[in-house]
Amino acid sequence: MAWLGRKVKIMGFAAAITLGICVISGCARNEKQNTRKEPYIIGVVTKSRDSEYWMSVCSGMEKAARDYGVSVRIVSPDSESNDKMQKKMIHDLIQQEVDALAISPIASEDTSYLGEAAGKEIRIVAYDTKLLADGIPYIGIDNRKAGEELAACMADKLGNRGKVGIVTGDLRQTAHSERMEGILSYIEENTDMEVAFIESGYANLLISDVEISRIFSEYPDVEGIFATSGVTALGIRQYLKESPVLVMTVDAQQDALTAVENGEIAVLAAQSGYDIGYETVRFIAENKENDEAVLEDRILEADILTEDGPLP
Repeated sequence: MAWLGRKVKIMGFAAAITLGICVISGCARNEKQNTRKEPYIIGVVTKSRDSEYWMSVCSGMEKAARDYGVSVRIVSPDSESNDKMQKKMIHDLIQQEVDALAISPIASEDTSYLGEAAGKEIRIVAYDTKLLADGIPYIGIDNRKAGEELAACMADKLGNRGKVGIVTGDLRQTAHSERMEGILSYIEENTDMEVAFIESGYANLLISDVEISRIFSEYPDVEGIFATSGVTALGIRQYLKESPVLVMTVDAQQDALTAVENGEIAVLAAQSGYDIGYETVRFIAENKENDEAVLEDRILEADILTEDGPLP
């Protein structure tokens, strides 16, 4: 399908990223910055290092670093649930006195390191997932809007009726909580659909067959499932096999795109990891001299994809 060919580029750079710590050299900084060190270094903390999505994010960051003459120093915890390791990595980067920090928080409400960073005049931005603190700009999609758009698609396919379920990632992360809020608000305000269950805590993880079996044993009449993570959605769809239950999700990894093309996933809100990574580094590089500026969020579009192509 033509639209799928265009979307494959989202993940096409993933193979280039080396998992773990990645350092890319850029060019010289301005005179004021040269009094500290060269080049301008952006410390980056991802949520994990073992998924296609995060490799794509890192690849976008690498490309932007080359394009904008900065360096990125990327570190990753071993899983999206290891907030303690992520917090240690943040502190380590602060001690290395990077010039800026880009963080995709595992725990959005944990902002205990902001004071330490401010003391060293290190700018912080959040990407992919918001930090719950005033004055921290965010680069990524509007996750609440993505949830609303998925709910509108589900309502259209089910005739505004029927039972649905929601399987979310870690609700400490605003990306997942906002997607869920968007789904719930749209259903409540615009449909006669019933949310039969909400299962949470699946941060980019597959659900075991035992857990999925339990869910569908308890709720056999569910007609649609929203999963806030693409990996989770793929696991559910694999378990359901030929079941007519509709599965809708967010993300843009290659296997999810293929599942949409094959009709296995009904609707995908496709966020480009590569674009989020690129725009995050671009955002910081373009504002590196605006130390006193209050920066606005940079919201990227999420394409709504179906088997027939993107929705207008």
